[in-house]
Amino acid sequence: MNRVSAGCTAAIVLAIVGVFGTWRSASPVSLDGVEGPQNGWLVIVFGLIALAGVRAVSRGSWLGIVLVLGCAAVMVYAAVSSLADDTLGGSSGWGVWLTLVASAGLAALALAAAVERLRGSTRTGPRTSP
Repeated sequence: MNRVSAGCTAAIVLAIVGVFGTWRSASPVSLDGVEGPQNGWLVIVFGLIALAGVRAVSRGSWLGIVLVLGCAAVMVYAAVSSLADDTLGGSSGWGVWLTLVASAGLAALALAAAVERLRGSTRTGPRTSP
């Protein structure tokens, strides 16, 4: 397993761990990412889908890069939408922040793989037939 796939896998696992941490707390009540109106289920589902594309990302496959980047975008959206609900009362917990940072890291790794793929294709130049 190379660094990209290890980093992606670690980011996905951390994001899912964050789902089971505190996402919102108000006085004596605290909710994790799967309780109440939180979007933790989206993080879990799209994290597992992204996990299926991790090896393809490490090989530089466009399909894998797009899959992981799209899943990471949904995971970031789920965390950010829960953070936006802070205006209604209560405070954000450590779980939502861990999920947000790990999901953003996953997106960054997918983007880095895309940049590396583009650099590799420009170095070799266009293919010409003999």
